Amino acid sequence: MNLKGSFSNTHLYSKISILFILIFSSFILHNLLALLIVSLSIHDGFNMFFSYDLSSSLSINIMKFVQFFNAIGTFITPILIFGYIIGFDFNFKRSVNRQSALIVVAIMILVTPIVSFLLEWNMSINFPTWMSKYDMNSEEIILAFLNMNTYWDLLFNIIVMAIIPAFGEELLFRGLLQKSLFKKIGEIHISIFITALLFSAIHFHLDGLLPRFFLGVILGYLFYWSQSLWIPIIAHFINNTMAIIFSYPFFKSSNTLQQLGFSSANETTNISFSTAIFSFFAVMMLMFIFYKNSLIKKD
Repeated sequence: MNLKGSFSNTHLYSKISILFILIFSSFILHNLLALLIVSLSIHDGFNMFFSYDLSSSLSINIMKFVQFFNAIGTFITPILIFGYIIGFDFNFKRSVNRQSALIVVAIMILVTPIVSFLLEWNMSINFPTWMSKYDMNSEEIILAFLNMNTYWDLLFNIIVMAIIPAFGEELLFRGLLQKSLFKKIGEIHISIFITALLFSAIHFHLDGLLPRFFLGVILGYLFYWSQSLWIPIIAHFINNTMAIIFSYPFFKSSNTLQQLGFSSANETTNISFSTAIFSFFAVMMLMFIFYKNSLIKKD
């Protein structure tokens, strides 16, 4: 029995219901599988995971392993299944040329100072106590994840915190949500901004609300102009990887990098307003070049 596109003519509300059922079911199954593997391969691994002992490297690695399955079960497996049964095109087929890829790399490098500036501004906002308390708990876990001592720790973090989130989150937000919103309301700018807002909010990390929204807008336009999901995936991967790499002890000790805004994912740097403005206009110029380059390819 071929299920491809079998639900393509289903009512919108039915499709949304199917999507939520798939996400919930996949989330549960992937987490159960991860905990089963942990329980069978590590003595007392099940209890170690639920102890949330951030002082134990083994406990932290168990949490990373479960997070790996969690992300796949939430953002990748159910979205790909959903896309398959409704006959959805995620725009994977369009190739990425070298020029576009290089522009994207340059954008994600030059955007770092303005993102750091927005992060500092965001952290100055006083949120309600109960919200800040949750934020502090998630911050402690991020700090523990980014405490790397070996290159294996670095590689594991890149897989768990860069490759999987870049592919999975772009699949859901730009590939499915933004494209579906645009098809429904017919206004690309509103679709991009709504998607960016949801993308930022779903991370449940208040300190990064503004910079994530800004990055979400950039990713949205890159996807729309290129019509290739690989472009925002590459951009997302570069952003996350840089944050992880600059958390590694060798790079973390570089004062020059910190002054330019290349800090670790859990730290802020004092970015001057002039540096942030330069970063913003440099990114806007590269975005314009990317836009014009995309128009030439379409013609």
